[in-house]
Amino acid sequence: MNGADWASVFVCAESDRAMPDALALPHWGDEQWGKLLLHTTARPFRAGEFVIQRGAADRTLYLVAAGSLEVGVTQVDGVTMTSLARISAGSVLGEQSFFDGQPRSANVWAVADSTLLLLPFEAFTRFGEDDPALARDFLFAMARVLSIRLRNTSFRLRR
Repeated sequence: MNGADWASVFVCAESDRAMPDALALPHWGDEQWGKLLLHTTARPFRAGEFVIQRGAADRTLYLVAAGSLEVGVTQVDGVTMTSLARISAGSVLGEQSFFDGQPRSANVWAVADSTLLLLPFEAFTRFGEDDPALARDFLFAMARVLSIRLRNTSFRLRR
């Protein structure tokens, strides 16, 4: 399966109210998602496998096609991992480093066998040159995800 074969996952995810951080693009169908996902590479991850290591320098964006992942940080003891969020199919990972080019800020690992669609920054740039309107739509969908995650973090800090 190539990345474009997963388009229906993202078309369905936008209407899933149970997952507020899904990539919401209600006017996109299989055709629009397919154009973006042609620029991705599908990669399976086994349960327990690390996807992103905190501190790594990489701008790849990960679209979650199948499975479940956790985002977490290592505690002061250097061994204990604290989970910050669970991410499911239809969402995205690695968006902070994708946007700002800074090293990864957290660890991400698969909690179930998962398939991620890897979108390197350079591939997104080519997509944007080929189809600027779709690239703009996608960036706003990612900004929405970032906003939701920031609000959730702010809420947890207030408690």
